[in-house]
Amino acid sequence: MERPKAIVIGAGVGGLGSAAKLAQSGEFDVTVYERMSFAGGRFTQHDHDGFQIPTGAVHMIPHGKKGPFAKLMLGSRSKGGLDLKRHGVDLLPTSHFACRMKDGKFQSANSVYGLLPWFSAKDTVNLPGLLAKGAKKSWENETEDGRTWLERRFSDEFIDFLDAFSNFAISLRFDQMPASTVVRMLQNSFWSDRPHIPKGGCKGVIDGLRADLRENGARVKLSHEVTEILPGTAEEETKEHRFCVGIRRRGRDEATWVGTDAIIHNGGHPNLLKALSDDFEVEEVVRTQIENTQAVGGIGFCFALDDDIPVRSSGVTMLPNLERVGGFVIPTFSDPSLAPEGKHLMITHQYVPDASVKSEISKGREDLYEAIPWLADHGEEICVHTYHRNWPCNRAPQGAELPMDIGVDGIRCVGDGVKAHGWMMVEGIASNVPNVVQQISQSM
Repeated sequence: MERPKAIVIGAGVGGLGSAAKLAQSGEFDVTVYERMSFAGGRFTQHDHDGFQIPTGAVHMIPHGKKGPFAKLMLGSRSKGGLDLKRHGVDLLPTSHFACRMKDGKFQSANSVYGLLPWFSAKDTVNLPGLLAKGAKKSWENETEDGRTWLERRFSDEFIDFLDAFSNFAISLRFDQMPASTVVRMLQNSFWSDRPHIPKGGCKGVIDGLRADLRENGARVKLSHEVTEILPGTAEEETKEHRFCVGIRRRGRDEATWVGTDAIIHNGGHPNLLKALSDDFEVEEVVRTQIENTQAVGGIGFCFALDDDIPVRSSGVTMLPNLERVGGFVIPTFSDPSLAPEGKHLMITHQYVPDASVKSEISKGREDLYEAIPWLADHGEEICVHTYHRNWPCNRAPQGAELPMDIGVDGIRCVGDGVKAHGWMMVEGIASNVPNVVQQISQSM
């Protein structure tokens, strides 16, 4: 019998991961549609004179081989993973668990306990309480923000250090998130492995996913935009399917109709609602939650460094107390292939407190040269990226808890707008993929 058809909208890491899970099951005929001319979204890279410049993610897997991302990509199929090692995917450990620049001097630690000598006895005493606090789910009737909760237990210096990491990783400060989200995010970070770098950069993972999709007969169609999602009965050629989806290839005015029985959407909740016809009922409370959720922007600098730099670590280096920049990473100390021989790639990230992006770029640059005394002598700016509008860092901020199920049977959402509670960056994206695929399978 002909297998049911499944469409994945968006070829980001969440979309491709979901498509690979569906294709490996053998239950669906899978096609991925991506509006851009390349796959990977904000989790890939482009070559610039030998430097592998990321499109968003900073070549960093925050929880290494103990987090949801590694379990999905590298885990065995018998345990719910995709087993992409056979396609060359691997994760390389950073040289340190975490680092910081303080008063122009570099410090590094190999574990969470290695951080504690930097801070007060109060922080050492109270850390076990933070790690043991029940926060696997959002706290009911939560009104307290994360910084307020932490200030009752930890020193300002310790909080500022962790807050810099939050800025670097998710473009948010602790006072912008619910307390339970901050507590769970810190627990996941402290309990995890040290961060890892994907072998070959983010694109190494994307190439592995695409190889697996080809192996299992799934298709990835680039430069194809979804225009509408209608009931299958809307067109004669799709009436045997649950949905009728309008697909427009770049450069063409007219869309063609494609029938499908399941949809996984990796393009953000607002874009899904925009494409979804009024024939499908979405509860007003869900629409309101989506409309009131603001995407999170950010700015990232990429620098070419010479080999004489005094900092020789691929660990995330926090820059506490800066107005904008959270930190930087030099991934080439884990994977030298990300830069030309004898050179290194440094990537920074900062949140955007003001809508004037050009002004924020200038202020972020000032932050960097002030905090990193050797940057002017050893670094050259390659490019600066801004992430906003329909290309944000995160389509929903950490703690927004947008639903993967908007109430339409056969449609589910993945991606950085649907991260599980307390899981950040690609860890959050990966943590929801198995649930989404399971629900899609059960809906058939």
